[in-house]
Amino acid sequence: MNNRTLSLTLLAAMGSISYPLMAQTPPAAKTSDEVVTLEKLDVSGVAIEENIMPTSRPFGSVYGDDRSILDTPRNVTIISREQLDAISIQDVRDFSKLTSSSYTTTNFGAPANPTIRGQYADLFQNGVRRVVTSNGNGLPLNFNSVESVNIIKGPATVVQGPSFYVGGAADLITKRPTFDTTKGSVTATIGSFQQRRWTADLNVPVSEKTATRFSYSGEDSESFYENGHKRTQALYGALIFKPTDKYELFLNSEVFYGDYVENFGINRVTQDLIDNGTYITGINNNPAGFFSGIPSGPAGPTVPGDLQNAANIVSGFPGTNRIVPTGTTDLSRRTRLIKPGDNSLGRMANLQAIQTFKVKPDFDIVNNSYFNYIKRDTISSYYYSEIVDPAWSIENRTEFRIKTEKHTINTGLALRYQEVTAYNHFFFEPASAWDLSLPRSGIDSTLSNNFPGFGAFPVPGYPGRFAVAGTVEGDTNDSSLFTAGLFFQDSVKVTDKLTLDLGARGDLLQAKSEDPFAPQLPGFLLPAAEYDDSSILGNANGSATYALTEKLKAYLTFNYSQNYGGAVGNGGGIKPNSGENDFTQPSKLWELGAKQSMLDGKLFLSGAAFHQTRIATQLDGSTRNFTYQGIEVELNYQPNKNFYATLSYSYLDAVSDRPQFDVGNVAFYDGTGSVTDAANYAPHPDNVRFFQVDNGPGRYRIQGLPQNLWSALATYKWDSGFGLSSGLVVHTDINNNVAGTLVIPTQYTLDLTGFYEAKTWFAKLAVLNATNEENWSPPNYVYGNESILADLPIRFELTLGYKF
Repeated sequence: MNNRTLSLTLLAAMGSISYPLMAQTPPAAKTSDEVVTLEKLDVSGVAIEENIMPTSRPFGSVYGDDRSILDTPRNVTIISREQLDAISIQDVRDFSKLTSSSYTTTNFGAPANPTIRGQYADLFQNGVRRVVTSNGNGLPLNFNSVESVNIIKGPATVVQGPSFYVGGAADLITKRPTFDTTKGSVTATIGSFQQRRWTADLNVPVSEKTATRFSYSGEDSESFYENGHKRTQALYGALIFKPTDKYELFLNSEVFYGDYVENFGINRVTQDLIDNGTYITGINNNPAGFFSGIPSGPAGPTVPGDLQNAANIVSGFPGTNRIVPTGTTDLSRRTRLIKPGDNSLGRMANLQAIQTFKVKPDFDIVNNSYFNYIKRDTISSYYYSEIVDPAWSIENRTEFRIKTEKHTINTGLALRYQEVTAYNHFFFEPASAWDLSLPRSGIDSTLSNNFPGFGAFPVPGYPGRFAVAGTVEGDTNDSSLFTAGLFFQDSVKVTDKLTLDLGARGDLLQAKSEDPFAPQLPGFLLPAAEYDDSSILGNANGSATYALTEKLKAYLTFNYSQNYGGAVGNGGGIKPNSGENDFTQPSKLWELGAKQSMLDGKLFLSGAAFHQTRIATQLDGSTRNFTYQGIEVELNYQPNKNFYATLSYSYLDAVSDRPQFDVGNVAFYDGTGSVTDAANYAPHPDNVRFFQVDNGPGRYRIQGLPQNLWSALATYKWDSGFGLSSGLVVHTDINNNVAGTLVIPTQYTLDLTGFYEAKTWFAKLAVLNATNEENWSPPNYVYGNESILADLPIRFELTLGYKF
């Protein structure tokens, strides 16, 4: 029996054995009982669906077992549906409006994973890892299926196990059916730049034992940015089956289709562009036949109709493109590096079954099974090509939750298997070679005599598309990954005031990857065209919580994990040229925090200080030692049903021991023999290109992150049904590039919303970026010299809804 067959057999066995074995004494979930009860609670006169206080509901996103936020020794933000609606959430970048330490780079306009504490974070669904990607970007998220979001700061505990991402996690708690009555709602949203979105939600209790819920959302929008659109369709369904008070099945599934355009932003980034909107003009004038090195000699002949001289473009490695500036211009913020017709297509489907058995009053068994399928296709003519066809994974985790007078134990087995087939090409991506003041129809790397470049081959089944061999670039892969993890988590009540949380986990990991182009590779590359190896990963966490009073608790937490982030290829697969240390890269976290509930549960304060070290692999295969440390403060206040407010602040000091890897494949020739890059062409006072700004011995500030981040949200509702909401996000300066020579200054965004709620209908008018700030956002660290995103201007969104 081969590894893949064995993996799938084990997974199937876990799902099939668990039900008949445990159904002999079928229990019901303590989790589900508590959730149903909470839906009927009225805390300080506030219905649970409108309550934003994190103390109003238990959650199990950290240790698996449901507990209050006061008893959880980690910094966690619980974001309610009320808050998600108030900020008009569209993607994970909006989390910065509601929580500390979450600032996410643009990631080509398609961030699928948030950034928390300066690192890509996991994305969970009801406690199980939802999907992994190679670089944090992917399909848009359907927030219409989400009831609330739990933001966990720092690496996952032993219950969830090792991951590609150790900055934190966003656990999407999906909508659940209720047994009270048939009810539903429909909404329609129209807005600036031809925004059009709609939703429908229906809850149907079928019987005393079964309830269902269905949610649909769609979008057909144009864009502020040129040549942009977003067209999506998503359907979510959920079922709760409770045949007895000892057993519950929560089944949910989602299908999603997206047709959208990624957003690289504006190229040729200079400080003058950031400060004044001034853009350098001029086209490529590489010599004819030029392929490598620094260009010299006269420009090659141009082809009639080739406005950008694309015929002489080179990949940027091993050659550098030469541009002779012809002046500057004020570039429209709508402009971006894209050719008309470039777009992304994606399909996603998932299925989750959570079975909860109550063996005894203090003994629950929970089986959480999750399947995910993704197919994605992105093409940008400058040239970025990404094909995931497909990536799928299945996970089965069985937890045995035992409670005694002194112990709360969660132990069990987690099995996960994934397969990925993916093709990627970004080796021929000379982003700054293209002049955006000229018609963007001329942006086309395929017109170059040097395309598709070294190590590139046609993608089977995709005419006209090329990908670079994984042996050369690393991201193209045909891979599988199987993990089996045993975990043990115990919350020990030492005294009435002191509680210890102790956890340990071991994972057997079997990874296999093949380069799909191996038969076409030259002989000297073949030794690196296949990877097949296994590893044992260790994971441990320990916490001490001390109750200073019943409502004031302090904690100290340590987390250690070995992670396989360096081995990530396109689609979340495994690189065929993975090194032997890619699967054991360690992360260590120390966190000290305190939480307090005041004013009879109407005010909640939390604060944490943390220090984390980790090793991570860069795009070029080299590794860096990273250090992240900072403080976080959050406040939630809801005195009554009319008013609530949230505040958050974080300070983040994020550095590496050596400069991060970045690209710069375009040189600007000033006519006197001097060659430089765009960042140096318009000098910045701190300009030290190629030598990152040093903040002390071995301390290089990480690109794309503000050191200080504030957010505030306040909502007031009159008894008449009218209400106002205001949200503010402020951050200090951000290095757009690794060198720190391109700096985004302090910026803020103010959102204002007015709404009216009647018994059966509601209306909301949101004014986003109400002061029309011309803000900028950075790309990921690799592209900081070549890309920056002009954020959206002031815009309006009107939502009308009907409830029944």
